[in-house]
Amino acid sequence: MFTMQKILSEFKIEGFHSIYSFEFGKDFYHTPEKHDFWEMVYVDKGEIIATSDSIGCTLSQNQVIFHEPNEIHSHISNHKVANNMLVISFTCKSSAMDFFKKKTFTLDKTTKTLLMLFAEEAKSALGKIPDDYNSKNDLDFSSAPFGSVQLLSCYLSEFLIKLSRAENELLSRLSYNESAREIAEATTIETIIRFFEENINKPLTLKELCGHFMLGKSQLSKIFKEYTNKSPMAYFAKIKTAEAKRLLRENNMTTCEIADFLGYSSIHTFSRAFKEQTGFSPTDYKNGIL
Repeated sequence: MFTMQKILSEFKIEGFHSIYSFEFGKDFYHTPEKHDFWEMVYVDKGEIIATSDSIGCTLSQNQVIFHEPNEIHSHISNHKVANNMLVISFTCKSSAMDFFKKKTFTLDKTTKTLLMLFAEEAKSALGKIPDDYNSKNDLDFSSAPFGSVQLLSCYLSEFLIKLSRAENELLSRLSYNESAREIAEATTIETIIRFFEENINKPLTLKELCGHFMLGKSQLSKIFKEYTNKSPMAYFAKIKTAEAKRLLRENNMTTCEIADFLGYSSIHTFSRAFKEQTGFSPTDYKNGIL
């Protein structure tokens, strides 16, 4: 009798969290995020900047990057060309996944074919691959053909095995470059400024800001000072003061109403902040203008 030899699964895919196919313009950016599962990003066309721990690296066409669980990351268009990306997030607790930490890969014909087979099967399983970045709906495999989800697992597992066996030319350690870092940082600052403008009526704190953008206080303060010559909260105070000036000039709201509208805890706090920025109290400024 022959003894059965058990199959060793080097990569056991426990499940999928999301599968997306995106077409982004040259100015796309999303705020940093993290989650407790793996994420793989493939650039089908164009070029993006992938950030890990807020440091940027360039990812070109036919290249793949992996973000390990709880790694803070984001993706940025390079401000030059539009791009297409395939994003797959999944849970795999196999120790072999350690191989993919902090690495990028340039796909060869075999690995690219496997990824295309995965994408075609995903279309069959889902009806279409989701393409709306703002949609965070759960994957719906309820109408998937027989064995479709298992095939997805097989294709991804084979893809991971082929990459693990890849020759050196397919693999490179995640290497950061200065231009990518500068674009990543500048885009982050632009996004924070927009965030300030959209939340001008809230009493934001540096701690809340760091939590939203997943940046350390010293790191955020450093890059913000480099690009604006001000600390983040000093810049926010400047924006609030500019809006307060506009409202005072329009003369449609009382000083108390403006203080409340801009999220100050009291008119005294508002007056003190306004005077620090302008040298005048809100009342003196308003009387001088009118």
